[in-house]
Amino acid sequence: MKKPITIKDLAKSLNISVATVSRALRNSNEISSETKKAVLKLAKEMHYHPNLLARGLINKKSKILGVVVPTINRQFWSNSISGIENIAYKDGYKVMIFQSAESFQKEVEIVETLANSRVDGILIAFSKETREYEHIQQVLDRGIPVLLFERVCDELNTSKVVTDDFFGAKRITQHLILRGKKHIAYLGGPQVLAVCRERFLGFKSAMDDAGLPISPEHVIETDDFTFEIAKNGIYQLWNSNNKPDAVFCFADILAIGALDACKELGIRVPEQLALAGFGNDDTSRFVSPSLTTMSQPSFEMGQLAAKLILEEINSEEEDEFDFKTEIIKPNLIVRESS
Repeated sequence: MKKPITIKDLAKSLNISVATVSRALRNSNEISSETKKAVLKLAKEMHYHPNLLARGLINKKSKILGVVVPTINRQFWSNSISGIENIAYKDGYKVMIFQSAESFQKEVEIVETLANSRVDGILIAFSKETREYEHIQQVLDRGIPVLLFERVCDELNTSKVVTDDFFGAKRITQHLILRGKKHIAYLGGPQVLAVCRERFLGFKSAMDDAGLPISPEHVIETDDFTFEIAKNGIYQLWNSNNKPDAVFCFADILAIGALDACKELGIRVPEQLALAGFGNDDTSRFVSPSLTTMSQPSFEMGQLAAKLILEEINSEEEDEFDFKTEIIKPNLIVRESS
């Protein structure tokens, strides 16, 4: 295998010192413009690539952030990553992206890999299986900043960026009630996840305030977030003797699956069954009927998360850093499905 070109190779070819080449590559003012041009020209010709990790060991910073999300094929997570990268790049940082695939074990392995790679900070949204947080505490104990976003916990002393899920779920349930719906079902993810639990509690609070009972068979807790699971949920609800007149779905992906099931069953939406989602994915505008949902500014949440962790990384008073929890309120988007 061909050995990578090093600074020593550049220095030897130009008959200058390694230190001069290093300073030229860093655009140091100590080096003449002519020398810089010569070094950069040769570096390009010889396909020299800097060892960012080695440079980080010298500078005490790798200028790399690690991002861990459950999956990258949902719009909320991909938008959040874009927001993180947008801010990180402006501050000279690169972003390493990993997906846990909703696996706790994979999440633990990813976090250990990132910590051992000497990233300057880790931004993470927990998997649906995550119940323990020792793997994160160990990273914090090593002095590596960690920021939690969207899927968080109370056990860790870190900065956090979250959606006001209780508020959003209550607001959209109130909307369905104002539309005259009295038998509203909830189709949501595993309530061991704080985000799922908060959305269910928001739904319950709106129903309680309106004096509307929640039928136990109208609460379906899914173990994943897929179209097929949502479709099965609608079939289950509609085949019961106690049919709902509306369904609030934890996320747009579930609401779109529910809408597809309604078409298969011949259910008129919203006349027979109103539907509402959460997230405002792009697809929610283009399905027919278009989907009522709660809009989450996911790109902006990613930007805010990046700003907070960079603020911590760049803080000179590390031991006294004031961790922040930013709570973002979603906005109701009323469309045809309700």
